[in-house]
Amino acid sequence: MDDTVLTQEEIEALLRKSEQELPKTPDLESTEDEVFSETPSLETPLSSGETFSNAYLQQLEALGDLELDVCIELGQTRMRLQDVAMLRRGSVVVLDRHVDDLVNVLVNGQRVARGRLLVVDGRFAVQLVEFV
Repeated sequence: MDDTVLTQEEIEALLRKSEQELPKTPDLESTEDEVFSETPSLETPLSSGETFSNAYLQQLEALGDLELDVCIELGQTRMRLQDVAMLRRGSVVVLDRHVDDLVNVLVNGQRVARGRLLVVDGRFAVQLVEFV
């Protein structure tokens, strides 16, 4: 493995370059106001038992081909770069959460929900518990 140590400036330059190379969101033919008119705010969670209207679901179908990055955040930790460089298969990274704590669901880097980790048919899954 290469033992080269990067300076803070080099790390920041690499991060800026990677952000510039991310794919851009495709332009939509209709304006945001047309697509989201009469749409509940994503910042306000639905009350218990409330469902989306058919009009809202039709508006979502218009965006059906739009790709979003969805990430499940299990936890966080702070590590020095030299400690990250020493990670190998089998290394253990201790996170800031307990195994039973809710995990964050991020869409395009923004937290939109929290959920509980499950195993379904031998695969990890997240059961959504609350929207934020």
